[in-house]
Amino acid sequence: MVIDSDFSDVDEFFDEGEWEVEKAMIDVGDAAVKDAEESGNYQDHTLTLRTSNGYDVDKDGLTLENTADYASYVEAKGFDVLSGSALRAEKKLKELFE
Repeated sequence: MVIDSDFSDVDEFFDEGEWEVEKAMIDVGDAAVKDAEESGNYQDHTLTLRTSNGYDVDKDGLTLENTADYASYVEAKGFDVLSGSALRAEKKLKELFE
């Protein structure tokens, strides 16, 4: 018995699903950067630390980063530059995708 089926719309279905996942990661990344800017518990006299937070989304996932060279030094001193927001972003992504 031979069954002829048309699966031409399957690729479009998967492409749409991939975009929905990517869009969710973009939304979480954007929210994490805003959260970090608003909740950082340090004095940022030059606004360099707050404006250096960013994110990237690719097929491997969401990457949060701070491009200021001294951000890790400030974090090591016990201040929250991006790590708290990153943890909250990770929790949100787990809620969305698990």
